[in-house]
Amino acid sequence: MRQTKNVTTIPKLANIISSSNLRQVGVIYPGYGYERVSYALPVKETEFRRLVSWPIHRFERKGTFYKYTPIILGQKVDLIHTWNAIPLSNVPFIVSFENEIPRYLGKISKWQESLGLSLLNSNRCLSLLALSDIAATLARNKFLALGYPGIASKVSVFRGGVDVGSVCKENEFCSIVDRDGPLKILFIGGDIFPKGFVPAYLAIDNLIKKGANLNLVVVGQFRGNGYVLREHTPNPQEWAGILKDSDWVTHHERLPNKDVIKLMQECDVLIFPSYDESLGWAIIEAALLGMPTIATNVFAIPELVKHNATGYVIDINLGQQNRWQGIWSSGKQLTAELEIANENIRKGIENAISILLNNPALLNDWGRAAQKHMNQLYNIETAAVHLNLIYDGK
Repeated sequence: MRQTKNVTTIPKLANIISSSNLRQVGVIYPGYGYERVSYALPVKETEFRRLVSWPIHRFERKGTFYKYTPIILGQKVDLIHTWNAIPLSNVPFIVSFENEIPRYLGKISKWQESLGLSLLNSNRCLSLLALSDIAATLARNKFLALGYPGIASKVSVFRGGVDVGSVCKENEFCSIVDRDGPLKILFIGGDIFPKGFVPAYLAIDNLIKKGANLNLVVVGQFRGNGYVLREHTPNPQEWAGILKDSDWVTHHERLPNKDVIKLMQECDVLIFPSYDESLGWAIIEAALLGMPTIATNVFAIPELVKHNATGYVIDINLGQQNRWQGIWSSGKQLTAELEIANENIRKGIENAISILLNNPALLNDWGRAAQKHMNQLYNIETAAVHLNLIYDGK
């Protein structure tokens, strides 16, 4: 497939530094995703400092209360900006969150729930920043239903900014030429079974058996039982063998993010048919590189992928919180929901890829539209200005 991709360049990551007269913002548990809404952004007159918390959560056998209610040490900052966590501190704080807030998964005590809500309702909590419109709407509705209009009023949307500038130097035009060979499909997932890998593989295999010229690049691992598929999780060893015997598949268990970004530049389309997802950073990165995505309609993904405009959206049954109905099911109902979802994913991927094979120009059309859409949502300079206003209380 012949394809040309434009890359929007953005500033390099800001450093986490610790000595200045500028505004000091504390961060805890730095990691993937967190940096995109805080310390990687070039926020005006702001420096970020890594804070230390008591490691009580390491002794937590069940639940996530102590992990997401950290006791902060070394509080010589003006403000704390966390990722899903509600800090115990006398310093004002802001929380960026993906889905649930408080993020107390599993069984929690009444006092734990009350403490989390009281901290969010306190004057120290300045803002709750949802990563998506759906997360913000659900959070507001939840707090209003619980009788906390004050917390609901603190919820707004701040998506952050995403950097894919490592692929090209500033102002350099990046393109792929001489792509008259197979359609190259990319599949990414830390644990690829819950990302819908099995029905995706079967869809591509069916098309190849019908004569389609396709290659699949997979980045991710086969893991055992998880919360999504539970007892229906496929056998990891069996599927590792299937991929090994498929000459049209290239499988990488792990790759640094910079290498994943390069793969996005080399491939034509991303498939992301996840059963359950809070956002989808891979979709965002791919779109910023001009790559369209085939994805499911769960949670915030329809905010990222516009059907037949920036990619292709596959409908699966949704239940509470716009999440796959199977998440809320068990026993025979889970089995039935999984069968329906797998069939929808398989048929949807076959149809989407067939559309692209029959009209290769859509790769450019969808890709350019995806890049434009994602630049509007995740431009790093715009995000830095927005976050500065949030820190200023505006």
